[in-house]
Amino acid sequence: MTVTLTLCETCGYDAAEPEAERPGERFVREVQRQLCASDALSVQRTRCLMVCQRHCAGVLRAPGKITYVLGGFSPEPEAAAALLDYAREYQRSETGQVPFRSWPAGIKGKFIARIPVLEN
Repeated sequence: MTVTLTLCETCGYDAAEPEAERPGERFVREVQRQLCASDALSVQRTRCLMVCQRHCAGVLRAPGKITYVLGGFSPEPEAAAALLDYAREYQRSETGQVPFRSWPAGIKGKFIARIPVLEN
């Protein structure tokens, strides 16, 4: 089953430097750089997730699984690695729930919302 990770590429807008590269763009690029060909993970971009207070944000979802909104990452390799490690655990889970003991350290404190599976 393919897991979709949708990341905000416009996160971290700075009015003082409107033309500067945004942290969200750097984070998306770092996640994509670390993505393995063997990952059953689709990374998509979006212009805004409306979680501006917790920029460098993403949505992790798959059919029949709980959806998670995460944010507050730094656009650094360690943060991208933690998110991808969590996404792989999520992919292996039948329901999308990952036991706390399996969470990478860099994912703790990054959850914004947990959205139940939508019933058809």
